[in-house]
Amino acid sequence: MDASIPGVPAPGEILADKYRVERVLGRGGMGVVLAAEHLALRQPVALKLLLPSCMQSASAVERFLREARAAASLQGSHVVRVLDAGLLDAGTPYLVMERLTGHDLREVLRQRDHLPIDEAVDLVLQACEAIAEAHARGIVHRDLKPANLFLARDERGVALIKVLDFGLSKCAADDEAYSLTSPNLIAGSIPYMAPEQALGLKWADARADIWALGVVLYELITGRRPFEAGRTPESLLASHDAPPAAVSAWGIDAPAGLESAILRCLEKDRHLRPQTIAELAQAIAPFGTPAARASVERIRRCSPPRDLCEPSLEPTEPLSPARAGRARPGDEGATALLPHASAAQRTASDAPPRAHRSVSPVVTSAAGAGAPGPRLTADASAFAPARPRRGSSALLAFAVAAAAALAWALSRMAPPEPTPAEIAPERLESFAPLPTGPTQPLDPTAAAQIRLGRMLFQDPRLSGHHDVACTSCHPLDTWGVDRRKLSRGSEGREPPRNTLSIYNIAGYFAFLWDGRQGNLVEQAKEVLLSRNAMASTPEGIEAALRSSEGYARAFALAFPEQRDAVTFHNVAQALAAFEATLFTRSRWDAFLEGEKTALSGEEKAGFNAFVDTGCISCHFGPDIGATMYQKAGLVKPWPNTKDRGRYEITRRGADWMVFRVPSLRNVAQTGPYFHDGSVSSLEEAVRMMARHQLGKELRDREVYLIVRWLGSLTGEIPRADIELDEASRAIVTNATSRAAP
Repeated sequence: MDASIPGVPAPGEILADKYRVERVLGRGGMGVVLAAEHLALRQPVALKLLLPSCMQSASAVERFLREARAAASLQGSHVVRVLDAGLLDAGTPYLVMERLTGHDLREVLRQRDHLPIDEAVDLVLQACEAIAEAHARGIVHRDLKPANLFLARDERGVALIKVLDFGLSKCAADDEAYSLTSPNLIAGSIPYMAPEQALGLKWADARADIWALGVVLYELITGRRPFEAGRTPESLLASHDAPPAAVSAWGIDAPAGLESAILRCLEKDRHLRPQTIAELAQAIAPFGTPAARASVERIRRCSPPRDLCEPSLEPTEPLSPARAGRARPGDEGATALLPHASAAQRTASDAPPRAHRSVSPVVTSAAGAGAPGPRLTADASAFAPARPRRGSSALLAFAVAAAAALAWALSRMAPPEPTPAEIAPERLESFAPLPTGPTQPLDPTAAAQIRLGRMLFQDPRLSGHHDVACTSCHPLDTWGVDRRKLSRGSEGREPPRNTLSIYNIAGYFAFLWDGRQGNLVEQAKEVLLSRNAMASTPEGIEAALRSSEGYARAFALAFPEQRDAVTFHNVAQALAAFEATLFTRSRWDAFLEGEKTALSGEEKAGFNAFVDTGCISCHFGPDIGATMYQKAGLVKPWPNTKDRGRYEITRRGADWMVFRVPSLRNVAQTGPYFHDGSVSSLEEAVRMMARHQLGKELRDREVYLIVRWLGSLTGEIPRADIELDEASRAIVTNATSRAAP
């Protein structure tokens, strides 16, 4: 045994009857990497083992397995190839990868101080290729930094970046929730950690990777990091109180366009950052070498979905050259496992800072949502294997056999099924409860806007022919849906897609199935004007409402500073204010808040099955979805491609069959399912998702348990928030009677 790491095989030992250990290459918080040789093939490999001290932790085994599966699922040239996996005789899981020759970028910076701009851009674009593929498969790295970007050489001697350590997590005792760990962990190294990640892992989505890539590119160009933090999340947040120093402050003559792209990555509000790796690559490629264009094209072919949930913070003291200092060799900061923020921060992070998940109404313009960008989705052709040449059938057969063996080995490594009555706390880190009500008393204007919106939502005068109201397609007493395959708009016209629920939408990053609207106000306007929905016009709506004295008074109270308050924009504003108050809290929220008896044993087992199946890769956060885009048919082609999703808007190949991931709140009550309303059974919808999105065929028992847990997401209809008071009912009724022919 290696005396420095108790329990780790020593040089010369034979593992799994085929690997001879040569030496220790490196050690992380839960694993050790050994240089080894495959005895039969005489092939040098890197062999990763779980540290003996972590073997007693079921969560550590599960995290190790997660890394193995994540790495094995990625096939691009910029990810370290997984060659084998399995269990040693003692039950220790192992992972065998290609062994690389070269240096990581941390060592490169030590040797060279900083890199020419075009070289730095090219290297980051190569990393982007790996991360775009990962995002397309629902994998967020969360620990991108120079030490995890390895500069190797391909067979032609060309520089080749390999991204290391997908999915590596910390092995920590249950009482060490705030401990710091060594580098290379999934939680993220503090100097490269996005503000939302410092608040808690549950808020770190793919845009946290974009932040980290911005930090890395800044450091490669200048030799310094944009933010010099200490070794705690708190010091990181304090360092963000000032904007980063300009690249030119370090004597680097960087093009304005490149500096702008880097600073966008470092926006504390992640909705202002590039929303996908493809968007970032497009912005920096003009400053690379001619090879950059090819990188961008490869990234576009697996263009990623928009990323996961919702925070942001802001930076303090101006960062000057004297204060920022040099990136010290070997000091990348500690890597923190952050299931929770500090007590002072938890208040802010429990509800993601962007939406604050409160029921505060939209009082001014609801513009802050940001334009929806394509959430990472993979074009299958991007990673399709090349057609084998003649004479290569033996090699192909060997590859197929190796893939089958790897899948079998990974399945053997899976930890035992969790006890149905227990859910490991770490499995809940990606979820949060819905709000219980306004965070502070509403001012009179806000309350008036909500009251006005409640009336307008139920008034058919908003439709062009005064024949349908918002409640026609979104009945509030049936969880906000009419339960039709396709709804009926004005004059009985059908919209092209199934109607989504109007409940719990205040925190969505984008609206409608294809995410073409970025906020509630614009979404309301589109529905009012759509020929297949309300089929109205701004002038028609304004004329209908101005004829009502009751509405004239209601608009004056809701918009007291405007002389003529009855406007189309204010109608949409009031509707948005009302819709932002509609929440349906369920037993799931009570469970997340500590009431462990709120779920039955079967429901808890169903949640575990939901996580183990992989559904959590798209469905998480307070809404259990509605945080990203994803391709329908990610693994197996979707059966109906008539509706091509975001492609209908963007005409980009990367957006073919890409849709906004829907929320699973009230899913047991809101069928039929999918964008075309083609499936009426929730059980069948679960089976289809597993089959087409994850490549899995679920057993009947698994489907039953998942559906049981989904039933716990059915919330209580907020009667007090949706019912009209007597005065409001009189206004709507009077308006309706006037509108009747």
